[in-house]
Amino acid sequence: MDETLTFFGMDASYFAEHDCKATSAEIAQQPRIWIELTKLLSEKKGEMAAFLDRVGDLRQRRIIFTGAGSSAFIGDAVAPLIAKTPGIASESIPTTEIVSAPQSFLFSDVPTLLVSFARSGNSPESVGAVEYARAVIDDLYEVAITCDGSAKLAQITKDSDRSLLLVMPEGSNDEGFAMTSSVSCMMLTAFALFNLDDLDALSADIELLSKNLTASSSAFTEVAKRLADRDYDRVAYLGSGFLKHIAHEAELKTMELTNGIVNGSYESATGFRHGPKSVIKDKTMTVHFVSPDPFSAQYDRDLLSEVARQQKNNMIVAIGNDDAAGLLGDEVIRVPAGYSAVGGDICTGLMMLVFSQMLAMFKSIDLGITTDNPSPSGEVNRVVEGVTVYDCPGHR
Repeated sequence: MDETLTFFGMDASYFAEHDCKATSAEIAQQPRIWIELTKLLSEKKGEMAAFLDRVGDLRQRRIIFTGAGSSAFIGDAVAPLIAKTPGIASESIPTTEIVSAPQSFLFSDVPTLLVSFARSGNSPESVGAVEYARAVIDDLYEVAITCDGSAKLAQITKDSDRSLLLVMPEGSNDEGFAMTSSVSCMMLTAFALFNLDDLDALSADIELLSKNLTASSSAFTEVAKRLADRDYDRVAYLGSGFLKHIAHEAELKTMELTNGIVNGSYESATGFRHGPKSVIKDKTMTVHFVSPDPFSAQYDRDLLSEVARQQKNNMIVAIGNDDAAGLLGDEVIRVPAGYSAVGGDICTGLMMLVFSQMLAMFKSIDLGITTDNPSPSGEVNRVVEGVTVYDCPGHR
């Protein structure tokens, strides 16, 4: 089956001609791969529960989500969602910061659960951050959520009796330059790990997410292509709460897939007024993620209305669920609601993210970029190169 034809209404040959075969297939496969993920989570539930029992009371333990690039943004988005659980304190610290300044982030006397995200698991910082944590922290448990079970991160995790390895479904280890299905799978898995008691409800939400994306893909494609045809060289993604971090991943997709021709930025709806709003020029597009949380949505709508009142030649895109009122802009995109209280936020956020992946891809095609490898001369690479991880200071 040609999933790209079903998803985009355009067959694989079109994307192959535009050097976009892998990226398009990996975006389009997400409805299917999410269903595969629910089966994997069900199979792994006992193992995950047993691991958490060994870890003990999470309220007595520091929880760090870590990764590099898109993998770091997964933790950024999940941490505020997990923090809604009473007594659970979680934070997100990129591996790139841990390895460059471990004394600022790793503490020997603080019991810690380190949750690492990695598509390949071969980035130097991914392994280095775990090795540093092992060297410094006296009471450490580890989780590795990765798309490659044979990579370095997976191997060092298997070697520890205080660790849990969760390998994503086959095909999630994106071959394209930009992380797409890998991000959504790892994000859902991390959220599920900390919501095991509600796994059945979350799995039902993921299945509904899959159906909703399949039903929306045609409309998403039309809007994404229409916007990609517009002349813009800056895009600012805006969102409140966890959606600010979905926005971070969204803007990175634009910069990666256009090889920096379109410059991306992100901010919260409230933070945008404090200087970053100056990014708006005639060739700027602002994309407003309107929160499914009615309280946060008030701030999103206020900013959206303000930008619309002051609009000149800049473009405005608003994305909200079916319950969101007061959406306006050059394009208004509705994503389905109807999820449970468990998965409503993360499922809505992933619908918004997938649209952003599609927009970045079609803009890349419009600009004539080799989307699967947008930097063929090698200035940036699918797996980061050239990083030296030095001995952890004081722990040789």
